[in-house]
Amino acid sequence: MSSRRRSAGRRAEVLEAAGEVVAARGADATRFSDVTEATGVGVSTLQYYFGTREDMLIAVFRHAAQRDFERVRERLAALTDPGERLLAIATHLTGAVGSDTTWRLWVESWRWASRDPGVRADVLADYRGWHELIAAEVAAGGFDEPMATARLVLALIDGLALPVVLGDPDLSRAAAHELLAAGLSGLLRRSSQR
Repeated sequence: MSSRRRSAGRRAEVLEAAGEVVAARGADATRFSDVTEATGVGVSTLQYYFGTREDMLIAVFRHAAQRDFERVRERLAALTDPGERLLAIATHLTGAVGSDTTWRLWVESWRWASRDPGVRADVLADYRGWHELIAAEVAAGGFDEPMATARLVLALIDGLALPVVLGDPDLSRAAAHELLAAGLSGLLRRSSQR
């Protein structure tokens, strides 16, 4: 393995660990020294990989978003039914399965995007990517108005994800999954009746 590939692999590992730090501490409170403590990688190496702390945070957001798309695509590879595929996307995005790290990073990236036009463009592009992925599944299922339905699906996902991530005692992950399935079923039924 070339040193360039090893370095890229190590950088990806550092991004994963840095994402955990950002999810736990928040972007504003994350410093190079926090990532150094979590990874064992020196501050000078982090500066070599990313430049500034802000550039490292933006790289964390980009890495997390790309990893999220990859994980969903991997889950979809095993499914053929459009309804099941939509539920798999929605379940992943609500955090109804797995850890909250992904959603905490999304929230942090949204906060950052509200102040930084470059990050805002990235976050909006990611959102468009999710809309397009969901709309493609809606269309594959033969439902009407794929993009409008995709927007409603994403609104349902966002609305359920926040209380799940915040640990709302009145909304367990299992309850969120049930609401998600019922909501998707209702949206798709409504879409097919138009």
